[in-house]
This record gives sequence, C-alpha cells and structure tokens, in this order.
Amino acid sequence: MRPMAMWWISVVVMSLQRWLQLVINNLIWLIFVMRAKIFDNWRTYTRIRAQAIEGMKFRGRREQLICGLFARVDALSQDIVRILKADASTGCAPLMRCAFESFIDLKCFKENEKYIYEFEALHVDSEIKYYKFYDEANKYFPNIGAEQAKQKVRTLQEHKRDLLEGREKVMRIKDRFEMAGELGSYLTIYHTLSNLTHPSITALSSQTDGEDYVLQKRPNDSTYNFFFSSTINLACATLIETLEALDYNRHFEKDLFDNISRVNNKCPKKDRVATEE
Repeated sequence: MRPMAMWWISVVVMSLQRWLQLVINNLIWLIFVMRAKIFDNWRTYTRIRAQAIEGMKFRGRREQLICGLFARVDALSQDIVRILKADASTGCAPLMRCAFESFIDLKCFKENEKYIYEFEALHVDSEIKYYKFYDEANKYFPNIGAEQAKQKVRTLQEHKRDLLEGREKVMRIKDRFEMAGELGSYLTIYHTLSNLTHPSITALSSQTDGEDYVLQKRPNDSTYNFFFSSTINLACATLIETLEALDYNRHFEKDLFDNISRVNNKCPKKDRVATEE
C-alpha cells in the first residue's frame, strides 16, 4: 500500500475516533443533565415538605399513626436517594416496597377510621406468631419460660379477636391495597418490587451483565429513572394524603401535584409510574 494511502487511512481513523469520543462525551453530558434535573425535583419536594409540615400537630391516636407513616415513607425515600446518588440500586427495591406498604396503610387510615383496629391487629398477630413458637433452647427468645409464653399467646389471641370484632384472620396485603383504591398498583408495581426484593429469578438476573456475573453493577438509565421518579412520586403522594387527612396546609397540594407532573415529563414514558393521588 502506498504511503499516501496509509496516511489517508490514519487520518480517517483518527477523525472517527475523535467523532466517537465527542458522541460519548455528549451522551455522558446528556445523562448528567437529565439526572441533575431529577435531583432538582427531589430538592423541590424537600423544600415543599419543610414548609408544608411546619407546625403540624396530630390530634389523637389515628392522626399520630398517619404522621408516623408519613415520616417513615419520607425517611425511606431519603435512603433510596442516597443509594442512587452513590450509583447503586440493589437496595432500592426493598426500601421502596416498605415505603409503598406504609403509603397504603396511610391511605387506609384516611379512607376508613376503623382501620386503626386492623392496623393494631397486624402487630398483635405478629406477636402471636412470635410467642407461639417459643423455645427455651433458642437464645434469641426472651427468658420468660414456656408457660408464660403460652399465656401471652392466649392473651394476645383474645385481644386480636376484640380488635377484629370476632374475625380470626387479619387483612391480607392485597386486601389493604384494595381498601386504599390501589389494587392496580398491587398487581403491577408492588408485584415488580416484590420480585426484586426476594431472591427470585428477576432479582438475580438484575445482578448480571450478559453472561458475566458482577459483584456490583451500576444502575442503567431505565433502572435509575424508575427508582428516582417513583421515589419522588411516592414521597409527594404521601405528603398530599397526609395534608388531606389532617386538613392542614392543603394549599401545598397543587405544588406537589405539579412536581409529580414535572418528574414524569422528564422521564421516558416506559419508566414513569402513574399516580392517581
């Protein structure tokens, strides 16, 4: 091959390399800008939250639990954001699943004043299961003795029947979603989060990149957008429900709805999580 041809090929290759590097840099910058805009929406939520809950006080046990559930969703949302800021995502699904369940409980409290008895019965039912399998040989159980454990079970069972007005079983998680008017979310979003939370095929496959197993995998754009947009939407929706339930600073609800709309407009359609609240 002639020297002139070799020189021309090297010029073309160098030009292609520079063009490819420029494209990559532009893509990186675009992703950075998109993520920065989503962070802006999170900061907008925290600003609205600070103003909306200032001076908020609860009246009675029901409102106390509603405020507690809001605080739980807010704290879990902050933890999810910290994980995403660290370019990770594996811990997001379990945290979001917990936050989603708390949001559903909050909506049930708002929709039905008697839900407080169901909510307390859930705790009592958990205690019954705990003491029912009491074993003195198990060092992780409290040192109370087998007879006292049996007495606790009987007392708790009686209390549970009183709370449930004679029913034997507490509501299933699906029933709680239905009471909250979120059955569609249970069949879709909650189902996906559950698959990612437990060591299922879905969860395990998300930890691989092609055929190569990795110890830590950075979230792709779709995963990042899904968790971040869902977290902001859930935090905003929970605050809206809280303000409505307590009839407090409700003029901030429009700002929260607007923030949800901005989040969904900035994320690809397939990554959006619809909110009807």
